[in-house]
Amino acid sequence: MDLTTPAQRQATTAADELAAVLGEAGYPLPSLAADWPSITGDVLVTLGRARPDVVAGIASLLRDGLTARAQQQG
Repeated sequence: MDLTTPAQRQATTAADELAAVLGEAGYPLPSLAADWPSITGDVLVTLGRARPDVVAGIASLLRDGLTARAQQQG
């Protein structure tokens, strides 16, 4: 019996996709996971804790992606 809701499945899928991309880039977040529904009923994704060098790498990766997107649109 599947006890997960569509929102929980969506959160799990999103967490898995982000984990895959960050892993490919060499920036794993070991605590990344879908969480239980919050008090508001929203299902959240826990990004967890990471070393400063991993966070800096993720920030750089996002910055590079935003720059590439702007160049494609511009």
